[in-house]
Amino acid sequence: MEKQLLLVPSVTYAMKAKNILDRYKLKSYIERTPKTHQVYSCGYCLFVPQNVETAYDILLRNGIKIIGRVARDGS
Repeated sequence: MEKQLLLVPSVTYAMKAKNILDRYKLKSYIERTPKTHQVYSCGYCLFVPQNVETAYDILLRNGIKIIGRVARDGS
């Protein structure tokens, strides 16, 4: 099963994004970015298990910079 990860420019953005999604009652988790994608981000990303499209839109509307989206094996 694939996980959609939202890459952010800093751990601060990851924490802000998680707080915003908490207000919208959307679960999210701050995780280490897979090594193959760390060149694009600070080393942390956001995993949203459900409604990733909705979460993405909410974060953009709230000024959170998303620098990429990647799929990762969820096992």
